[in-house]
Amino acid sequence: MRVSQTIKNIVAGISQQPPILRHAEQLEEQINGYSTEADGLQKRPPTVLMKKLKSFQLVQDKQPKIHLINRDEKEQYFVSFNGERVQVFDLKGNEYTIKNATHPYIQTNKPLENIHTITQADYTFICNTEKVTRMKEDMESNAYADGVLIFIKEGQYGRLYSIKLNNKEIALHSTPTGKDPDDTKWLDTIYITNALSTSLNSHGRKHIKGAHWIYLQDIKEGKVTASDGFNNQALKVIRGEVTKVTDLPSTAPDGYIVKIRGDANKDDDYYLKYDEKANIWKETVKDGVKTTIDASTMPHALVRNSDNTFEIKELEWDKRLSGDEDSNPTPSFIDNKITDIFFFRNRLGFISGENVCLSCSGDYYNFFVDSATGIIDTDPIDLGVSSTRVSTLHSAVPFNQDLVLFSDSAQFILHAEGVLSPKNAYLAQVTAFSNDTAVRPEVSGRNIYFTSKRAEYTSVKEYYAITSDSSIKDASDVTSHVPNYIANTVYDLISNTNENLLLALSTADKTKIYVYKYLYAQEHKLQASWSHWQFKGEILGLGFINSSLYMLMKYDNLVCLERLDITFNTEDFDKEPYRLMMDRKENITLQGTYDETLSTFTWNAKEHFETQGDVDFKYFIVLYDGRVFEGTDNKVTIPFVENLNGQKAYVGIAYNYKIKLSTIYIKHREQEGTQPMDNYRLILQYLKLQYSSTGNMFVLVQSTGKPIRKYHFTGRKVGNEVNRINVHPIITGEWKIPIHGTNTDTSITIENDSPLPSTLIGYTWMGNMTNRFRTI
Repeated sequence: MRVSQTIKNIVAGISQQPPILRHAEQLEEQINGYSTEADGLQKRPPTVLMKKLKSFQLVQDKQPKIHLINRDEKEQYFVSFNGERVQVFDLKGNEYTIKNATHPYIQTNKPLENIHTITQADYTFICNTEKVTRMKEDMESNAYADGVLIFIKEGQYGRLYSIKLNNKEIALHSTPTGKDPDDTKWLDTIYITNALSTSLNSHGRKHIKGAHWIYLQDIKEGKVTASDGFNNQALKVIRGEVTKVTDLPSTAPDGYIVKIRGDANKDDDYYLKYDEKANIWKETVKDGVKTTIDASTMPHALVRNSDNTFEIKELEWDKRLSGDEDSNPTPSFIDNKITDIFFFRNRLGFISGENVCLSCSGDYYNFFVDSATGIIDTDPIDLGVSSTRVSTLHSAVPFNQDLVLFSDSAQFILHAEGVLSPKNAYLAQVTAFSNDTAVRPEVSGRNIYFTSKRAEYTSVKEYYAITSDSSIKDASDVTSHVPNYIANTVYDLISNTNENLLLALSTADKTKIYVYKYLYAQEHKLQASWSHWQFKGEILGLGFINSSLYMLMKYDNLVCLERLDITFNTEDFDKEPYRLMMDRKENITLQGTYDETLSTFTWNAKEHFETQGDVDFKYFIVLYDGRVFEGTDNKVTIPFVENLNGQKAYVGIAYNYKIKLSTIYIKHREQEGTQPMDNYRLILQYLKLQYSSTGNMFVLVQSTGKPIRKYHFTGRKVGNEVNRINVHPIITGEWKIPIHGTNTDTSITIENDSPLPSTLIGYTWMGNMTNRFRTI
């Protein structure tokens, strides 16, 4: 019985499930293909060489950390941290001067792992996760800590004002009884203060006198008491602390510090210091408490200066200006390592151990409360996670209105109803998925993607909010159908919501990008395509600007800046005959050797591309009229051609577009879904490939026991109006390929390593089916 089936599209990527379980649209292999929902499975876009970065510095055995700054349309830069210095290049390949480029803070043996960056306006904050943060040893000092302040609060008639040291009287003054109307002037506290000062002098006691107070000096251990015959309400002894502010004189020695003891506990104690110049008591920090964060141990910043240079500089972190370790404690990241840095709701945040710390609102450099007398909404936030096991945090990701925190085995959310403040912020564990601490989760639209290590391979999970209740989170494994695809050395995830793309980079193969293409429509996922893009050079770093992927590529010891534009039906240069599918594409003026006798032109491709060693490159020259010439021996030699010296041409390196169809099985629809049939033998006869805007491809058919058959599609059809000499036709249609093999013993591979485009829409297979037996 003759049978056939049409597969309408093949944009579902690869699957590592047994072929009999796969969807018909899934493939066995897909390399350098791009699965588009509108245009089919295309050869991935080429890269255009922006500039050779010959000044780019690499350090042996150190993978650099690459950070993309996208400030606005005019200011976009790549920043490289190689473990010893920092370099900045714009997206045209121009290098910028950096002051303090070899700053000690950014030096590390593992820049890729230890350097974390985030950009805010002109500042790129740099966090070295190896550095332990410290407080400086400078402390608020109280020059009057060894003395006692006597406050002459009021004058009363007929009272005996007495000051004693160790129960020995050192000052004495009596006020008049008030019988004489003139006695009122002797009740003035200034007069009483002067009288007590005179008495102290007579006893040889060192002191300082103010308008309403006396400070006794050098009384470190002695017991000072005072009596006034008025229930001690007129004469107060102050030795470092009082219970209320009204117990303080209006003035005091300049710099005198006193503690105001709170009513409840230590957390509401605060300290005041008298400022003689301002003539006021100001809140201050307890003497003996460290006040200054050591900026050399804290995150630094790469700052763009007005003179078009950059500078790495220490940041000025605000001091602790009030309270003590109870009422205004040292941030929890002090004496610990900071493992991540982020911005959330106009606050700068750090992760350290099991704690998350956020600065004051709108004041990125302040991690201390402004006043120890009370908490306000703008004060910093310092919270620890609560879990049944140790949960060391490694990443913080702002997501919708929440902050999602990742430990190696759980996820937490920083919640706050309304305005985020220390009064209402709290941490709650929401899920418990294991994840890779070396990979920062990536936000893409409404989801967060993160990785999780298994035995030898990495899975990628999609973290999302349940639609019916946004407070409930869940995660699904988007690599469940390719469990052995991505090696366990992923170090970066990069997303692009314009193109619904997620890219993964791994140190296991630095020439490869793992590509996840997805599509949602009305809460349903219509596409989940995994494949990879293969390059001739090593990928140092990359980043998206809109739909353009900028890449730093390493070829031997040469670093190049390249651009890959994810657009179609277009050209990268104005006069391209069609979009040329070759990497490191350039528009150059040819300079080579011409042999007039043999009419042969030779161009030294190896010298132009500055390749070294025995790398197997395939080079192309494409002239403006569309003629294509190639070479694989480091030179392109063109026979029977005119002298091409001085002609404009496009040159590049070949990359191979390759897909392998899944084994074809007959399936039928049932109520439970599509199910494979059994008890049959299928001989494939033909394959019809539906293609669009295609100029070249090969189909390789391999059947068990037979030689590989190779069929070449050139786009040339007799009678077609675009089939002209020296012009490569780019056409749309259908191509019929003979197969003649059993379905389970036949593999079909489609390749294209030419500069010509290829787009596959779908295919139809035709064959003969024989039932092995009939069910009765």
